[in-house]
Amino acid sequence: MSSTNRKIGLISTMSPDKTWDPAVLDRVAKSHAVVKQRLTKMGFEIIDQAPLLRGYDEMAQAGRKFRFERAQALVLNVGTWTYANCAAAAAMEAGVPVLVLPDAETGTCGLVGGMVANGGMKEMGIYSRLIYGPATDEATNTAVKTFLNAACAAMGLRGQKLGLGGGRSMGMLPAVVDPNEILKRFGVDIDCFEQMDVIERAEKVPQEKVAAFRAWMKQTFGKTVAKEEAIEKQIRLYLGLLEFIQERGYDFIAMKCLPELPFIYTSFCLAHAILGDAQDHLGNKPRFVFSCEADLNAALTMQIMKNLTDGPVLFSDLTQYDFKSEVLTSCNCGSQPTDFAADKKEVHWEKEGVHEFNWKFGGCCPQHVTRPGRATIARLCRNNGRYQMVIAPVEVVSMPREKLKETIWERPHSYLKLLCSKMEFFNAFPSNHLHMIYGDFRAELKEVCGILGIEPVIVS
Repeated sequence: MSSTNRKIGLISTMSPDKTWDPAVLDRVAKSHAVVKQRLTKMGFEIIDQAPLLRGYDEMAQAGRKFRFERAQALVLNVGTWTYANCAAAAAMEAGVPVLVLPDAETGTCGLVGGMVANGGMKEMGIYSRLIYGPATDEATNTAVKTFLNAACAAMGLRGQKLGLGGGRSMGMLPAVVDPNEILKRFGVDIDCFEQMDVIERAEKVPQEKVAAFRAWMKQTFGKTVAKEEAIEKQIRLYLGLLEFIQERGYDFIAMKCLPELPFIYTSFCLAHAILGDAQDHLGNKPRFVFSCEADLNAALTMQIMKNLTDGPVLFSDLTQYDFKSEVLTSCNCGSQPTDFAADKKEVHWEKEGVHEFNWKFGGCCPQHVTRPGRATIARLCRNNGRYQMVIAPVEVVSMPREKLKETIWERPHSYLKLLCSKMEFFNAFPSNHLHMIYGDFRAELKEVCGILGIEPVIVS
């Protein structure tokens, strides 16, 4: 398992002409430390090589260094007039999105250098964005951070492995992808395995490890309704899956689960919930994306969203809409991190939430209501073969637990106010599965789409 880095390559540059006054060279070189500090305060790890790079060869060499050190974006701090071919040399070698940041101080002529450099990027087919404004301007800094966050989210997919357990689930066409297209477009390799491999491993987990996890559950969460036999099986699946993920080197996974697993073992609901949390029985841990029902477009969407935030990422169903209260109810059989609850004690481990199956051992669901707050919904899809991402703003609203009886009592629920046209939303949304993170990330997701060559569909 790997976590996405936030490494940014930084070059401060100007033209290689030998006629410059030394004072100009000194000014541009000194601006490098200022920009580096500015980006560091935004939370990025900065890779650089020298306070000032100018010529073609040294710019290309810096780009190769950034690629080797796995930078996710390149920032060009343009101090004055520069040569577009030198800037492009660095960008082509780095192979990442480029932020062109011209010096906005009066008298520097940073804009003219920035414009020619950015124009050169377009000529070469390099994804770039020029952001021009005072270093102290809040809107400028927000735009810079948005672009770089998006670059890290998109480029963070490169070289990752997505584990797929089982095949297509219950005829879900929107969940299926072409693995070669995913490798080419996202840089993600899809590796397949059989779910029985995890079940076999789960049964070999030592009983003392199961007992330690169960003791943590009792201490951490609210009441338990599910059968102990079912809980033990689901704990075994989680612990076995942890070993399996580590062994196979997966960065995120998708599992078929339904319809066969309830008949032969149990579901992955507990594993899904805890993998998506920031803690388990051993303490703090990285969040890990687990997509239900072999939904690969869900997995890719969620991994991008995870790269944008430290918070949990939701996998759920669009269940029903109340036209009087204008609230969308969203719930899935059990796939929701418990960090979405307002408090861990509000999480009740209920019995299985898929009533149409005859369970061999039973299951357990982390029943709770998602805490309120502003959030963003997104979903990757293909429209007649063309990749799109549908993006919409929502407000998560609080509801009493009793309201769950209107749908399926055992499941975790989210109640959402659409901050957009409901008719446009339902028409545009391409799946029964939705994915959500707290915060307004529409601008970042739109930028991610640009970087990945995907059409953004922002519902308003």
